[in-house]
Amino acid sequence: MSITSKRNGKLFLIPTSIEQEFNNDFLLEADKKKLKKIKNFIVESPKVARKALKKISLEETIQDLNIMEHSKKFSFESIDDYFKPIFDGFDLGLLSDSGTPCIADPGAKIVSKAHELKIEVVPLVGPSSIILGLMASGFNGQNFCFHGYVPIQENKKNEFFKQIQIDIKKKQETQIFIETPYRNNKLLDDILKLNNQSLRLCIAINLTGNDQSIHMGTIKEWHKKKIPELDKKLCVYLIN
Repeated sequence: MSITSKRNGKLFLIPTSIEQEFNNDFLLEADKKKLKKIKNFIVESPKVARKALKKISLEETIQDLNIMEHSKKFSFESIDDYFKPIFDGFDLGLLSDSGTPCIADPGAKIVSKAHELKIEVVPLVGPSSIILGLMASGFNGQNFCFHGYVPIQENKKNEFFKQIQIDIKKKQETQIFIETPYRNNKLLDDILKLNNQSLRLCIAINLTGNDQSIHMGTIKEWHKKKIPELDKKLCVYLIN
C-alpha cells in the first residue's frame, strides 16, 4: 500500500453546527459540493454526525455511509486504521460534534497522523465558537489564549485564575475558556470573586442559535447586572 499513490483520497475537515439543532446552514454551498461523493467519515458522536450529514445532502444514503467513531470513549486500536478508505482511493471526512474540527475535540490526532502519512488535508470554512466569541467580545484579537475547559479541582482552578490575571496584565492577552453546561453557574460565581474587579468579562451564549446572546462588562459591573440564564447553555468565556 503506497502512501504516495496518485489515487489516494483526501482528508476533509468538516465544520458542523455549533448549536446542534442544525436550524441554520453551517457550510458554504461550494464546500457542500466537494463532499457529495464522500462515503467514509470519522466522527465524534455517530448520532450527532448523522444529523449533520443529512443537511449536506450526500449522494449516498445515511444508512450506506461508513461512519467511524473517534472519541474519548472509543477509537480504533491504531489511528492508521481510519485511513484505509484514503489508501483505497476514497476521500474521507472528519467531523466534530460541534463547530470546527480539531479545536477543543479529539480530531487533532487524526490530522497530525494524516500529515505524517503525507495525506492531503482540506480544511473547510465553518463556525467556531471560540473565534465568534472573540469577535463579539471587543477584546484583544491580536493576542489571545484558549485554555479549553477550566480545571475542576479547587486548588488547580484557583491557580488557573491567578495565572490568567497575570497573563492579562503582563501580555494584554485575552483569556478564553469553556465549561461543561451544567457547571456554568458555579464557574461564573468563581469568576466574580477574582481580585481584579476592573477586568472585563464576556460570556457568549448559544452562538449561532436562535437564542444567541452576548454579555460583556467589567466584573464589578457584573455584580450589579441581571445574570443571564446559563444553566445547560453552551457558553464561551472571555476575560481581558
